[in-house]
Amino acid sequence: MKNLLQSFKNLKFRYKLTLLVLAAGLIPVAIIVVYMQSGMMNLLHENEVDNLEKSLEQSVGAIENQEQIYENLVDYLSYSQDLRDILTMEPRSDYETYTEYVNVADPLLQMPSLYHREIREITLYAESIEVPHGNTLMPLDRAKEQGWYGLLDSSSLMQWTVTRGANQEITASRKFYDGDDITAVLSMSLDYKAVLEPFTNLLLDNTGGIILDADGTVVYSGYSMDDEYRPSMPESLEYIQDNYTCTIREMNGTDWTFCMYRPTEIITRSATDLLIGNIPLVGICIVLLVLLGYLFSRRTVSCLERLTENMNQIHMGFRKVTVSSNSNDEVGVLIRSFRRMMDQMNHLISEVYEAKIKLQNSEMKALQAQINPHFLYNSLSIINWKALEAGEEEISKVTLALSTYYRTSLNKGETMTTVESELNNIRAYLKIQLIMHDNSFHVIEHIDPDRNLADLMIPKLILQPFVENAIDHGLDLSEREDKLLSLTLRQEEEEIIFEISDNGAGMEEEKAHEIISYQSPGYGVRNVCERIRVLYGSRGGVSVESSPGQGTKVTVRIPKKAEKRME
Repeated sequence: MKNLLQSFKNLKFRYKLTLLVLAAGLIPVAIIVVYMQSGMMNLLHENEVDNLEKSLEQSVGAIENQEQIYENLVDYLSYSQDLRDILTMEPRSDYETYTEYVNVADPLLQMPSLYHREIREITLYAESIEVPHGNTLMPLDRAKEQGWYGLLDSSSLMQWTVTRGANQEITASRKFYDGDDITAVLSMSLDYKAVLEPFTNLLLDNTGGIILDADGTVVYSGYSMDDEYRPSMPESLEYIQDNYTCTIREMNGTDWTFCMYRPTEIITRSATDLLIGNIPLVGICIVLLVLLGYLFSRRTVSCLERLTENMNQIHMGFRKVTVSSNSNDEVGVLIRSFRRMMDQMNHLISEVYEAKIKLQNSEMKALQAQINPHFLYNSLSIINWKALEAGEEEISKVTLALSTYYRTSLNKGETMTTVESELNNIRAYLKIQLIMHDNSFHVIEHIDPDRNLADLMIPKLILQPFVENAIDHGLDLSEREDKLLSLTLRQEEEEIIFEISDNGAGMEEEKAHEIISYQSPGYGVRNVCERIRVLYGSRGGVSVESSPGQGTKVTVRIPKKAEKRME
């Protein structure tokens, strides 16, 4: 987490702003999408529950209407005087009894099945009936053999029992009492599927249903579902309530509990499909948000980036302000303040540089003024003739070299000289040094012969301090016999490069950097470095490479000037 935070801090401000814009756009979008998805799922769930309740209400209402018809019919038959007369009639002949059964009981008990297809048969079980008459009249002992009889309680109201399995059947029955004794039982056998058809017809398209009686016994259970949605415990109402979207309705009269249910995944699938379908649109919005965020951040940060780049250029020595802004926001005020600051700084730097140049020119002219060139040249000329007359050629060589050295050094009071004149100056200086050192070292020159290069103007006396250091602190301190000093002049596209190298004692890297810094103890070296910095800024410079026992190489870089030697 810490590394991630640090990586974010190290990002460019443009990318930070892009990420912030993206986050500011995506977070509300994500909240809206989640909120809408949740609301849509809740709405679908509520609509589905409402549809299930309406469907269940209609189906249970239809079954209740049928149940009321059956109950009214049982009540009618129970209170029918004709049937009660049959139950209480005195014994007669078999023929008269049969005639009474055929003419009275059969029409009453068989006619309802003709008008109601759900009714299979209606049977009256009574103690007074000794011989079964078809399926309409039976002895009471036959009722006790039926499975539903044991489920009847002591109530005289109509009771409902259900037989499941191979012989599915619904039975509506009522007991007749004479005091505390049961004298008769009227039963109506109903078609199981036909009675529940209004409910079972709804169990399509991944819908299930279950019916429980007052004791919690399953009256009906069924479903039409794909394998992945089928309940593992289809006859458990608690399981269905926990794992499905369901609605429950109790039926009056029978005290049955009806339950319809559907998988929640089916209900919310449409919302999920809608969300998946909108993913390309959301993706396009995200891409547009990223592009707009990047363009916005680029537009906002571009001035800051240009200001930062300009500051880096100034840090590298390029002091010209190239950034500008006409806006009145904080960035515009910052840019204008920076421009004013740099203008003031450049003005101060120019004043300081000009003062330094004037001071150095004054010092140089004061030094030159102390030397009478004509007197010096005449004196050296006399010494040269005297040496020749006395046959001292060595003294003559030193005198001529010294004359050349001072003539090029003084340069008629000018601070600039040609490359050729500077080379002649250092050659004269080296001749004197070779004589002084009994030719204990060798000098090698690698000079570019280009005449255009020789005529270019450069500050005078920029090589002598480094050559002097190479001899005094490099070659003189070395014990090797093959002492060598190399002078190289070459040019690149926009630069003149002087290299003074030796194979002397060398020095540590820190000391090598110190001799060209402001803390350099050598006045001559420090003076050369300051003059080059004042005249050329970052375009010119001096660098030193050295290692103990390996020697030293000084490189002086000066930009080419258009100025030519005056003829």
